[in-house]
Amino acid sequence: MTLTTVKQDFLASIIVFLIAMPLAIGIAIACGLPIYSGLVSGIIGGIIVGAFSGNSLQVSGPAAGLILIIVDIIASQGIDKLFLIIFIVGLIQILFGLFSLGKWFRAISPAIIQGMLAGIGISIFLSQFHIMLDSKPQNTFFENIADLWNVIYNSVLPFDGSQHHHACFIGIITIGTIILWNNIPNKKLKVIPSALVAVLTATLLAAICHLDINYINLDANFWGNTKFIQFSMFRHLFDPNILLSALIITFIASAETLLTSNAIDKMSPKSKTDYNKEIIAQGIGNSISGFVGGLPITGVIVRSAANINADAQTRLSTILHGLWILLFVTFFPQILNYIPQASLAAILVYTGYKLVDIKAAKYIYHLSKGEFAIYMITLVAILFTNLFEGILIGFGAAIAKSFFKMLEVHINIEENEVENKILIKLTGNIIFIQLPQLIEIFERLPNDKTIYVCAERLHFMDHACVDFIHDWETSQKKLGHDVEVDWSRIRRSYPNFKWRKFHKGQKNKSLH
Repeated sequence: MTLTTVKQDFLASIIVFLIAMPLAIGIAIACGLPIYSGLVSGIIGGIIVGAFSGNSLQVSGPAAGLILIIVDIIASQGIDKLFLIIFIVGLIQILFGLFSLGKWFRAISPAIIQGMLAGIGISIFLSQFHIMLDSKPQNTFFENIADLWNVIYNSVLPFDGSQHHHACFIGIITIGTIILWNNIPNKKLKVIPSALVAVLTATLLAAICHLDINYINLDANFWGNTKFIQFSMFRHLFDPNILLSALIITFIASAETLLTSNAIDKMSPKSKTDYNKEIIAQGIGNSISGFVGGLPITGVIVRSAANINADAQTRLSTILHGLWILLFVTFFPQILNYIPQASLAAILVYTGYKLVDIKAAKYIYHLSKGEFAIYMITLVAILFTNLFEGILIGFGAAIAKSFFKMLEVHINIEENEVENKILIKLTGNIIFIQLPQLIEIFERLPNDKTIYVCAERLHFMDHACVDFIHDWETSQKKLGHDVEVDWSRIRRSYPNFKWRKFHKGQKNKSLH
C-alpha cells in the first residue's frame, strides 16, 4: 500500500464519516431507539465488517430499509428481544456464508426489490414527515395518511410561532439545502456531503434563533449507554416468533447487501465481490451489533457510492470511517446535542423520496407489463400490510407470473397446397392444461395430406401431452396416413417412449 493510496483512502473516509454520522443518528431515532444504537452499529459496520468484507469498497452500517421491520418488532416483541434477533441474524448469515449460500440472495426479481424500496420509501417519508414537524407518527400507513392534513395544518396554518412551526422551518431549510447543494455547478464543493451541509445549516439557524424544538439528547459519557444482551434472553433463542423475525431481517439485510455489492461492482472496476465472504462479514458485524445493543447492519449504497466517488482505493477507507465515528462519540458526544431532530427527520424524508425510483419503475414498465404488475403489487402490499407480508405477496405474484409464463404455448399450423403438406409447429411449454386444445387441433387435421409435427422450439411437454401425441402418431401410421413427428429437440424426460433415433452429428430432417 503506497502513501498515495493511504492519502486517498484517508480523504474518502472523512467524506463517508460525515455522511454516515447523521444517517446513523436519524435511523436510530426513526426506529424509536437510543442514538447509541445507530452510532455503535455504524462503528461496527465500518471497523469490523470493513475488515472482513468481501467487497473492499462497500460501506456497511444501519440502513433506512430496515426501519419498518424494526419498529414492528419493537412494538410486538420489545427492545430486548430485538437485540437477540439481530444477534441471531448474524449467526444465520455466518452459516449461510460458510455453506456458500450467499449467491442465492441475489436470486430475487428486480421488480420485487424496486417495489420493496418504493414501499419502504413512501412509509419512511410519511412517518418521518411527522417527526420533521415535531409530531408523533402513527402506527400504520392509513393512520399516517389520515393524520397528515392535521399535522400540516398545525405546522403551517395559522403561523403562530409554535414548536411545530419552528420544526417545519428547520425541515424545509434542511431539504432545501440538500437540493441546492446537489445542484451547485462547482464540483470541488460537491465533495462535501449535502446532508452534512444541511445539518450544519439547520443547527446553526436553530442555535442563533434559540428555537424551542426537539434536539438530540446524548449523555456526556456515550459508552455509559452500552447495553449488552442479558443472558436470560437466550432462553428465547428457539422461540418461533424470534426465529421468524430473524429470518425476515436476514433475508432483507442480506439481499440489500448483495444487491449493493453488485451495484458497486458495476460502478468501479476495482471492485469484485466475494459474496460468501461478504455474508460472513455481515454476520460477524450483526452478531456483535446485536450483542451490544446496536441496529442491524447491511451494505448501504449511499455511503458506498460516496466512498467510490471520493476515489477510495482499499478497505482502509471503510475501516477509518468507523474509527472516526468511534473517536467522535468518545471525545465529543455533546456536540451532537445541538442538532435538531427535525433536521435529521428531514434527511430521512428526502431519503424516503429518493427510494421511490421513478426511472426504475418506468424501465420495468417498458420492459414488461407483467414485471410492472409485480412491482405495484409489492409496493401496495407493503403499504397496506407490513414489510414481510408485502414481500411474500410480491413473491407470490412473481411465482404466479412464472407459472402462467410456463403455460404459454403457441401452436402454429402452416399449409403447403403445392406439396400437399401441413406443418404443425409446437413452441413454448405444453402441459395437461393445454391438452384439450391440442386434442382439438389434431382431431381436425385432414387425413389426405402429409402431416409434420415440429417440436424444435418446444421447451417442455408433460407426460399427458407426450402420451397423446405418441398415441396419435402410432394410430395414424397404423391407418396408413403419412405423418411424421420430430422429437429430436425435445428434452428426453420420458425414456420409455419410442423416440426417433438420431445418430450423433446427424442433421435433423427438414420439415419444410
